[in-house]
Amino acid sequence: MTIKDIADKFHVSVATVSKSLNGSNDISEETKKIICEYAESVGYRSRKSKALNGRIAVLWGKGEKKDGALYEVSKSFRKTAEEARYVVVSDEIDEKFNLNEYLAYNHLYGALLLDINFNSPVYNQLKYARYPLVLFDNYISGNEFVSGIGSDNIHAIEAAVDYLVALGHKDIAFLGGERASLVGAERFAGYVLGLARNSIEYRYDLTYFGDYSSAAGADAADYYLREKKEFTAIVCASDFMAIGFIRKMRAAGKRVPEDISVIGYDDLKSVRGQEYNLTTVRQDFDLIGERACRILESSMKGLPAQRATIGGTLIPRGSTMKR
Repeated sequence: MTIKDIADKFHVSVATVSKSLNGSNDISEETKKIICEYAESVGYRSRKSKALNGRIAVLWGKGEKKDGALYEVSKSFRKTAEEARYVVVSDEIDEKFNLNEYLAYNHLYGALLLDINFNSPVYNQLKYARYPLVLFDNYISGNEFVSGIGSDNIHAIEAAVDYLVALGHKDIAFLGGERASLVGAERFAGYVLGLARNSIEYRYDLTYFGDYSSAAGADAADYYLREKKEFTAIVCASDFMAIGFIRKMRAAGKRVPEDISVIGYDDLKSVRGQEYNLTTVRQDFDLIGERACRILESSMKGLPAQRATIGGTLIPRGSTMKR
């Protein structure tokens, strides 16, 4: 396979292929992506790419995201990996996905897995994985190839509950994420532990579970309004859920924070505006993505699997107030 063969394949000039393979800025990103991925698939290496360390993947459990926590982690992971001269490819996991076969067939050295819960098609395959993997917001034990990374969810949510109690709140609801996920379980555990250490009895009727989306936040608000639940504050398992909750509550005539104080989780740039002024737990996505890449790289070099947790930071803003 020569550079001219690639040019003929896509009906472009040899110069266009050469510039694409060498990362020139005067070629569109789409063109570069198509040409580079094809060149990799047929085993072509340009002079520049001969120094590359290999191919790794970002695998999405429920479709690639263009915003949100998972997107931020993947962006940082990709940046770190490309700076270390790895080729990074993205793909989505479906019901027929075979993890070991996919990695072998595509000549991948390892992968970061995002949006994987206990019901995901590949979850039961993880114990048999023969390639280095890093799971974001998930973890399994017993396989030396499978590492995990995420925020310290339990302590972060405990701190959120402590903060609300310090503001004088006692009736605190919780809007949780997927129950079929480790991160969902950890954030719920942090809520229960936070209540317990502040001598507040847990009430199951003030708990609602969703899927981290704004729609789930709106559904939770509908539930609390319909059932006429009384509470003065709520901790949400994601910023998107918090935003959906606030919108629906405001539409129903409830004031935030005067009637209900709201805390989110993530500190996404897209929801930092004054419209919501959301108090939230900040995840360090840059550090998580970078650390995920370093862990994967060490695993590819033969070091054993590990689990890393990155501390979250409570960011007080205008969606919470004293009782």
